Amino acid sequence: MIARDLGVVAYDEALRYQEEAHAARTRGETEDVLFLLEHDPVITCGRSGKESELLASEDKLVEEGIAVRHVNRGGKLTCHYPGQLVGYVIMDLKASGMDAHLLVSSLEEVVIVALGEFGIRGERIPALRGVWVDGRKVASIGIEVKRGVTMHGFSFNIREDKRLYRYFIPCGLTDRETTFLQTCLSGQAPDMNTVKKAILKAFSVTFGVIFSDEKDQLWPSPSPTG
Repeated sequence: MIARDLGVVAYDEALRYQEEAHAARTRGETEDVLFLLEHDPVITCGRSGKESELLASEDKLVEEGIAVRHVNRGGKLTCHYPGQLVGYVIMDLKASGMDAHLLVSSLEEVVIVALGEFGIRGERIPALRGVWVDGRKVASIGIEVKRGVTMHGFSFNIREDKRLYRYFIPCGLTDRETTFLQTCLSGQAPDMNTVKKAILKAFSVTFGVIFSDEKDQLWPSPSPTG
């Protein structure tokens, strides 16, 4: 499996990375891929999201420097921003011996194992997707499956940043709060590279994979110049 660190990228650019990697995986031209990245501020609305769960107009959000995107992943509304680690999984489910439900559960397990590296007990809540710490959501999961190959994945709140959350109802839940790894560690957030290493280790253990970093496989393709 290939691991690619994209740094901080806009949502549309990362989606193009996913789409090109998905197409290559569907054609059998590449291995499964895990993209790790942070996003510029964006609120995304999944397939089951409702317009009423967005608490500000899209024009207002654009004025605030927050993009809004309607996407074909599972789930409702969530947000991404620098300081939150996002993992996009491009995986052939049949080749991996998994189905969509097992993949989602396994991604939850990855975050739970990674939290354990920092001495934090993550947990699942029956009937609710994601990972929770003391009843507060620290990670969201949402995937899409096309032609047997997945896109999208998980978001893991690392540094405390509540600005975007006042503009929407996270995952449609009015009775649940959001938390951050920094909050769980009494304000001491680990640096993002440390968290990425913990996620890669947890992913390797949970999925039984060995990661490579194929520098010659670039997504997206270079844009034409001139």
